This record gives sequence, C-alpha cells and structure tokens, in this order.
Amino acid sequence: MQASSLLLLSYPRLPASVWWTVGVFLVAGGLWLALARTRWAKAAGWFGLALAGHASSLQLIAAGPFVALQFFHDWGKLIGTYRVAFLVAVFLQALVVTWGARHLWFRIRPVLFRFASWPGMLFFLILLGYSAITIPPEFMQALVAGSGFAVWVIRHLAKVALAFLIYGAAAVNLILVVAAVPEGAWQTCRNAWEKLPPRRFAQLAALWVMVIASLLHWVALDGMPHIPDEVAYIFQAKYISAGNLYLPVPPDAEAFYCRFCMVEDGKWYSAMLGGWPFALALGYRAGVPWLVNPLLGAIGILLSYLLVKRLYDERVAAATALLLGASPWFLFMSASLMPHPLSLVLTLVGLLGVERARAVGHLSWALAAGLAFGALLHVRPLEAVGLAAVTGLWWVGAGWQRLRLAAMACTSATGVAMTSLFLAYNKVLTGDPMLAPVNKFFDTTVYAGANRLGFGPDVGNFGWVGLDALPGHGPLDVFMNTNQNLHMVNFELFGWACGSLVFVFLLLLLRGVRRDAFMFGLLLGTWAAMSLYWFSGGPDFGARYWYQMILPLTVLTVLGARGLQEIVAREEWAYQSASVVWAFLFLASISALLNVVPWRGLDKYKNYRRISGDIRVLERKYNLGRSLVLVRGDKNSDYAAAFALNPPTLGPDAEGTVYARDLGPESRARLLSFFRGRPVWVVEGPSVTKEGYRVIAGPLSPDQAESLGPP
Repeated sequence: MQASSLLLLSYPRLPASVWWTVGVFLVAGGLWLALARTRWAKAAGWFGLALAGHASSLQLIAAGPFVALQFFHDWGKLIGTYRVAFLVAVFLQALVVTWGARHLWFRIRPVLFRFASWPGMLFFLILLGYSAITIPPEFMQALVAGSGFAVWVIRHLAKVALAFLIYGAAAVNLILVVAAVPEGAWQTCRNAWEKLPPRRFAQLAALWVMVIASLLHWVALDGMPHIPDEVAYIFQAKYISAGNLYLPVPPDAEAFYCRFCMVEDGKWYSAMLGGWPFALALGYRAGVPWLVNPLLGAIGILLSYLLVKRLYDERVAAATALLLGASPWFLFMSASLMPHPLSLVLTLVGLLGVERARAVGHLSWALAAGLAFGALLHVRPLEAVGLAAVTGLWWVGAGWQRLRLAAMACTSATGVAMTSLFLAYNKVLTGDPMLAPVNKFFDTTVYAGANRLGFGPDVGNFGWVGLDALPGHGPLDVFMNTNQNLHMVNFELFGWACGSLVFVFLLLLLRGVRRDAFMFGLLLGTWAAMSLYWFSGGPDFGARYWYQMILPLTVLTVLGARGLQEIVAREEWAYQSASVVWAFLFLASISALLNVVPWRGLDKYKNYRRISGDIRVLERKYNLGRSLVLVRGDKNSDYAAAFALNPPTLGPDAEGTVYARDLGPESRARLLSFFRGRPVWVVEGPSVTKEGYRVIAGPLSPDQAESLGPP
C-alpha cells in the first residue's frame, strides 16, 4: 500500500477517475476500521476488499472520453505506468480471496455439478470468454489477411485470462462477504422484503431512476448532447416544438453545420427519424427537455414491473424493477438525449397490450399494442420489426382458443395506420415514401446504398476501421458486432465485477430456454434484426443497439438467481440458504453503484467527444442575450455544443442567442446581413485554445465585425 501511495503521488495530474478509486480505497479501509471490533468485522473486511478490487479493475480498462471500443490497456501501459499499482491490487485480491476460500471449495463443488456437467461448464466458460472482452478489429483483419494472426490470438487470450481473473476474484470475494455476515442478518432483510408490498419496490426504483438520471444528466453529461445523433435530435425537436417539419435554408448552411442535417429544395431538416424528436419537443414546450428521458426511465421501471408481474409473479417483478434501477446502463441511457428510453417504453406498452389482448381480448389493449409498436417504427424501425415479429409469434402460440381474431385485427390495423404516417413523413421530407431521410443523407454524403440493410461487400464501407473491422457486411462482421455488444452488455448491464450475464448463462445450464422461451425470443429477435445492419452501434452509451434486451436479460437474471437459490437451499451447510444468492446480487449492485457509475461519469462521459457545457457558462457570464456569436474551432465538438443552444427557429427575428461558425469574410457578410441589428461576438473553442471557450472579440457592431480578419 505504501509503495502504491508513493507511485500515485509521483503522478499529480492523474485523471479524476483515479482519484475516485483512491477514495474508494479509503472508504473500504474506513469501513473495516469502523467495524473492526464488532461481529461485522470479517464481513466488512471482505466487502472492503471487494470494493477496492472492483475499483482497481476499472483502472485497467481503456474507455475514456473518445470514440473507441472498450479494451484493457496494453500491457506496456499496465506495467510501465502508475496503473501497475491497480494491476498489483487485482492480483493481490485474487491471492487473498483464494486463501480465504480454501475451505469453501468443498462445499461449493457439489452445488456446481448438481446442475451442470463438465460439457455444461465448458459451454458456460465459452460464453463467458466470448463476452469477457472485445475482440480487437486487428484480430479479424489479421485473420482475413492470413498474417500475424497467431500473435493476436496470444494477445487476446492473455487479456481473456485477465478478465477471468477479475471475474473469479470478484465472485469468490462476494461469496466470502455473504458467508461472513452474522447469522440471521440476511433472513432479517428477507423478512423486511416480504413485509413491504412488491409494488412499493417498483415505485421506489422509479423515483430513484428519475432523480439519479437527472443528476447524471447535469453532473456527468453537463446537460449537453455528446454524440452527433443527439445534436441532430435536439435541432429537430426544437423546430418541431415551433410547429415545423423543416426550416427554410439558412443564409449560409455550412455556417450552421450539423452532422445529420440535409439542405435540399429549400428545406433544411434533420435526417433523423421523427418519433423521438416529437416526444422531445413536448419537453421543449414545457421548458424541461432534460427531464423527458429521466421520466421515461421511471415509466419504464413501472411498466416493466406490470409486465413481469403478469408473465411471472410479483416477487420476480419487484426484483426486476430493483435491478433495472441499479443498472449503470439504464441510468446513463435515461440521463442521455438518445431515443432508446422512449423505444423501451413503447415496447413495454406494446407487450402489455398484447399480453392483455391475448389473455382477455379487450380491443382497447389491442389498440394500445398497435399504436405502441407502430410508434416504435418512428423511433427505432429495426427494433419494431424484430420485436413485433417475436410478439406476434407469441400471440399465435397461445392457441386457437386465445387468438382473439378481433383483437389481432385491431392491433394489425392500427400498426398499418402508424406505418402510413411513417411513409407520409418520408414523403414530405425526401419526396419518396420508401426513402427515409437518414438513408438519403448517407446516399448523398457517402455513396448510394451505403446504409442499407443486408449483406454484401458494398454495405457500410464508411472507413470506420476502429469500430467496423472489415469492409462490407458478412458473417464475420456479425460475429464481431455480436462480440462488441455482448461484451458491453456483460460489462454495463449491472456493472458487476463478476460479469453482468453470469446468472443468464447459469439459467441456460439450469433449465434451457423452453420455460422462458418468450424472454429468450425477445433477445433473439433483437439480435437477428440488428444483425441485418452493418454497424454494431459503437461505444456510445453501452450496447445501445441492443437496448431492447435490457428487460429480458434482467428478468432472466432474476430467474437464474432464483434457480440457483433453490439448489443452494438443499445444502445443509447453507444456513442462510433462502437469502445468500440475493445477498450476492445486492452486494454486487452496491459495488457497481459505488464504482462503475462514478467511473463512467468521470472517465468517459465527462466532456465525452470533447463536448462540454462551458459554452453555456460563457453565455451567462457575458449575458449574450440576442446576439450573433461566431464560433471558431472544430465543427464536430466546439461548434456542435454551441449549435445545440440555438433557438428553435433561425430566422432574422429568432429569440435568444444565435451561434454560427466563423468561416471567413464572405460567410460572415451573409450572416451579418441576415441577422441585422444583433451585437456580434467572436468565440474560440477548446480545440483552438486547448482549454475552454474564450471570447476574443465583442460586443461588435456589424461594421466592426465585417472588418475582422480571417478566422
């Protein structure tokens, strides 16, 4: 510990997430010292070690505020920098828990082989290994090229071994915590759990999500969009909130650059789908756009509880709600400005509608299902198709007596009506009902058919070699994309140091897929639909293209834990058998909330993609008001943050501050002529100043602004 402290002190400019890790070490030590003379001393010591080990393992991961897949740091960086202290800490944790668990193996071994054979355990390890880390793009490139492949295999297996060390140490560590808790403590917790009505847990989880997601939106994300999709969605939502489907072309379109915006036939519009911007527009009309996704996250918790209660029982539903509320993935997605929380809510409404229509045949529920799945087409079309197909098969699988043809016809007719709105929206913007604006954007800016669905060498050749290893789209690309998303789900679903999918994999060994075919079907439907698309979704907000899997994976985790609990309960030594498995989940989630959520907020999402809220601070500091601000710097970061603050419409009489890029005298003259009467400011962005935004001129009159030199 002393050597580690000296090493840390020699690096005074450590990232903020490292100092958080140091703080976790102090909390862990303080917890043990505070309880050292009580009957909780042993449990506190083991839990402190679990917290410190989890925090240390995160410092071995290269995530960071840039666009890249998540990997462990290279061995040179792990061994040759201050991060060696955290690598040593992980190895020490593994050694200590191995010593501490030396007597537990003989108790656990019979439980392991009661529900799994050697082939079953091998299958479990293969699944865990496939999801343990991301396969580097260079791995597949070397495979295709036929050279250097063996080197990449060795490198990859070494990192998989490191992941397995972390998983094993974390799992055994938490088992030791549970075993060290004073007898009867978990049973006391269980008694309290059983006294409170299950719906209260869902309500508390919903309130928690709304509060924490709101805090993360402002504290971790600075209340700003961080990826081009969000910037385009905000632009779209603002002009929709003003009653427009598009805007007139601005005086200089390039001065108002937005990654996914189109200018054609006198129309200026976002190429993104319209469903989410329409919902976000309601937030702008109410003056609280930042609250829309936290509110949708809370609604998603409540709807999940209602659906799972009907499909299983109240206790499974309550546990599902609590786990979702503790999910770093769920919390950060609910804090973002992305459409996925809305897509999840629409899916849950659709599934509830089908479940009720399937059970009792009410046309109102059938109507709700059709509206929900139809609306989902406007938000995430591939998800809508994949999930509707699985849900339709589930409905048909109810048997002839429960098909309820009138309800099915109502759902289908409503879905068709919503599809017609989708086609009409395309017609208004692109002139072709079958051509979505986003596809027209890529056809125009990349090449025709670049973004189409399906397979072939001419699909998805965007040159994103760090995210999409191979040109075109084929089986190897599906294998790579599946690995990237599966790893992110395994990491971020619950943030557990032992892997988030461990109980789902265990459930496969316990009882296969037949009893939970619908949940596994939802997973398969999402995977199959997204496998038709060339891109995995990248590193933004977890495995975002697989976000519809979050509910079935959570439900299957609860079922896996319940199945393991039933097996453990048969052992004579398991005096806390009714609670030990749930205690494991509880402690793993507490560790994730204390480690993964702050680490994500400090390591990755703070100033993610070099976008910060500093421009908003500048606006207040200089009281810019009804000004024209010319921004100099990178268009994808410096100006993207400013563009998101523009008013809903950008006409000459637009209220508030207008932000435009400073592209030189000719562009400046057009802007000054169009926005007459506004004082002018010139601001340099962080890419220029290497610090924050800085005012270099202003307020200027139009004549003074015209005399400015080139940017």
